[in-house]
Amino acid sequence: MIIRLVPLLSLLSIARATHLSDKTQQAVWDVMNQISTHSWENGTKVEAILESKYARYSVFGSSSPFPLTSGLGDQMPEVMDVAQVTMNNRPAAVNASQNAGSLLKDDAAGDPASLGISILLANASTGNQQVKGIGYGDAATAQLNYLLYDVPRTTSGAISHRANEPQLWSDSVYMVPPFLAFYGAVHNNQTLLQLAYEQCKLYREALKQDTNLWRHIAGGNGTSDPKDWATGNGWAAAGMLRVWATMKWSGFADQLSNEMGDLVNWIREILDASKSCVTKKGLFHNWMTDKNSFEDASAAALLSTVGLRLSTLNITNDYVDTSLNLLSAASSTGTTLGGLATPRMMDWERTVVLSRPLPDLEDLLQALLRCLQFRYLYKISLPVLACFIFLNPSDNRMSLQHLLWTKKPYFILMIG
Repeated sequence: MIIRLVPLLSLLSIARATHLSDKTQQAVWDVMNQISTHSWENGTKVEAILESKYARYSVFGSSSPFPLTSGLGDQMPEVMDVAQVTMNNRPAAVNASQNAGSLLKDDAAGDPASLGISILLANASTGNQQVKGIGYGDAATAQLNYLLYDVPRTTSGAISHRANEPQLWSDSVYMVPPFLAFYGAVHNNQTLLQLAYEQCKLYREALKQDTNLWRHIAGGNGTSDPKDWATGNGWAAAGMLRVWATMKWSGFADQLSNEMGDLVNWIREILDASKSCVTKKGLFHNWMTDKNSFEDASAAALLSTVGLRLSTLNITNDYVDTSLNLLSAASSTGTTLGGLATPRMMDWERTVVLSRPLPDLEDLLQALLRCLQFRYLYKISLPVLACFIFLNPSDNRMSLQHLLWTKKPYFILMIG
């Protein structure tokens, strides 16, 4: 009887968090497409599209996406569109050298790498078709070489998230190691898969605190944030899980079994440490152990997807109930006025007020949660979109510092 009761309670959590129409689900995608402009945004958008609409080409599918096959463009045009736009916006100076260079000009060395998977898929689909004088495959290789040989590194060998100095951000674990691993799987290169693991290891060594939560930023002389940013812990856990899943399908799973075991243990460290930080509302504070920071639904949604994926990947069911409760809280809390936030000046301490209200924001949140929860229920894939929803229960304003650190959200829900 108890064995049946636990799944029933989990289903009740799903029911509390989900009530929407196909129309509102489409609205979520429309908002995402309208305001995704930065490299990391479009890279994460591609991952969300793959996981939710084209799971068989995602590392979280039920079968291996490798080797990549030709003709993919007709089957997932949205991904090909992002790849083509990326190639068209590639810096001319990089095109001239071809040997090494970032896919896009960016102060963050790590963020453009998030677009690398779309470029690799486009290469398989088109046979290294050229755009502005360089083929998709050549551009992917140039991005790889840029990370390996041009980007600054720490003394330990960790690839910097920033282009101008060695500095490690938890965000980077979602942007760089998954690209390294995917490139390695596509090219049957175990060394690159090993490198993806080693980068996760080095970032963990630099960012993990005594609590087992990760600090946001370490090293460098620029922007600093030594606190345990909640969404950064989500980025790290989700990025490591993408590397694990890529290794699983790469053909080198047996050779990398120890590394895969480490990745699972490191993910569990974050999930276990985060349990004690869940607020009374079922969310996380922006900085997990700082109870004076606002409550943030983005981390709750992102970490919950990691917990659910550990179950759908048959790794462990230990986090199912916690994950569903987090999703339920993220859904039930966002019930009032919403809109897009627009930064008005580059001032870390200034706040940003709501503007351009969006209709049916509650339905938009629920639509996103449907993508997450029902794909868990039916053992299909979970998109990453939820990591861009934020709640501020105490004020209808958000500091620009937070807005930039957490990356620009697809949309923000505010509680008045």
